[in-house]
Formats: sequence, C-alpha cells, structure tokens
Amino acid sequence: MKKAILYFVTCVLLVTSAAAMPGSKILQRFSQTFPNAQNIRWRDDKAGFFVSFTQNGNFNKVFYNTAGDFVYSLKYYHADALPTNIAMALNKQFGESKIIGVTEITTQNDMVYNIKLTKEDKLYDLNVLADGSVTKQEEFNNGASSD
Repeated sequence: MKKAILYFVTCVLLVTSAAAMPGSKILQRFSQTFPNAQNIRWRDDKAGFFVSFTQNGNFNKVFYNTAGDFVYSLKYYHADALPTNIAMALNKQFGESKIIGVTEITTQNDMVYNIKLTKEDKLYDLNVLADGSVTKQEEFNNGASSD
C-alpha cells in the first residue's frame, strides 16, 4: 500500500512539473537570450510563462506569452550599474542622494528605469527613460524625524 501511494504521489508530481514547463520554442529563445542564466525557475500562468533567474549577479524576471513571444522583463540591480547618463542626470537633479534600488523594465518597445532614492528625509520613486528624462516622480516622507 505504501508503495502504491508513493508511486501515485510521484506520478502526480511529475505530471504537475511537466505541465508547468514551457515548450521548446520558449526554452530555446530563453537560452539564446540569456546564455549565462543561473538558478532558473519557471512558473506557468494563464497568459504564459514567468522565468526568474540570476545573471551577472542580478536578479531577473521575464514573461513570455502562451505563443512564446517575449512580453516584458524586470532586472533588479544596484546604482553602480546604471548607465552613466542616467546617473549624471540624477546627480544633477538630486545632488547628494542615495539610490536604494533600481528596476529596469523592458518591453518590446520601451525601457524604463524605476529608481528608489533617498535624500535627507524624503524617499523618491522615479521612472526614468533611457535618455535620462524623468517621466514619473513621487515624493514621500522617509519617516526620519528632524527634531
């Protein structure tokens, strides 16, 4: 009886994991686009497949639709990896500030950097285009008291 239960559970796990894997077309596109990807994890969704992985020390997420086409990607990294023109634009606008996180959002037609930075007692949430122009800027109190 124990062997039958173990066999059944193993079969269910195999079928479930096979159902969650994308087709060879998506796998081939992924491996060609991200040849150095490590710690790869796939997750299926009604609209397609998410893959998360690390590459060159950065955490990434990519979404492919059910037809196997790239939809968008998210890349998370530190301020020192920002393009020089964006770092210079932020320095010009915010002076002495601290960038606490960068998310690079890439679609088929666009790339935007979502940047969180602090300056004095403020937290800023910015969307910056590849040319350095800020398209969204939200300002929040950082919770620091200046008594």
